[in-house]
Amino acid sequence: MNETTKDPELGYHLLLDLDEVPVAAGALRLLISDEAHEPQIRRLARDVLAGLEQTPDERGIVTLSLEPQQMKITHSAVRLLLNDLQREQASEREVLRHILDKLPDEHTMRAIAIE
Repeated sequence: MNETTKDPELGYHLLLDLDEVPVAAGALRLLISDEAHEPQIRRLARDVLAGLEQTPDERGIVTLSLEPQQMKITHSAVRLLLNDLQREQASEREVLRHILDKLPDEHTMRAIAIE
């Protein structure tokens, strides 16, 4: 009896500090408003937003368990906001860079398909 079962795709755990949570949430909200014509993208972004509402652990860290598509949406939202901000918003840009540093690289993100 040789049963082949498909393993579910493993999730990614994104650990966000308290100061990173509102910035990530803002980036996701902006993506939702920009992608009003794409229900799949809006749904994925809303799922990630819901995860950002959880209570931080004793260290002040919010742990998001993201499926690959959610991870790609989060990366896209953060990257888009980073590219839109001006120099005067240096502190927010720095937080966005920290979030991007916690995510896999651009090549990994491009390999993830949103169906």
